[in-house]
Amino acid sequence: MKIRRLVMVSMVASLPIAATATPAGAIKPARFCPPPFQGPLTFQQVVDEFPPPPELPPEVVQAILDGIDMNHDGMLCAKGLPHAEDFIDNVANNPNDG
Repeated sequence: MKIRRLVMVSMVASLPIAATATPAGAIKPARFCPPPFQGPLTFQQVVDEFPPPPELPPEVVQAILDGIDMNHDGMLCAKGLPHAEDFIDNVANNPNDG
């Protein structure tokens, strides 16, 4: 279990995080996840789909997820990998919208 915890902590520490700012009064942008990520997922959906190691306290899990959620909307994108999970913040604007 220590290896799984180490993998999760090191993975979270090295995640690329995507976040954008929205001007005040602007229309709330659509949230999406780039391929091949799933989501956007709520924190609870992330925990349900990709359970953290049981010895990791819930407050630590919450702090990790909060640290990834740079736009503070409570949503993340997730990608399951063969031996670990990868999480990024959901993107605020779809580049295909022009």
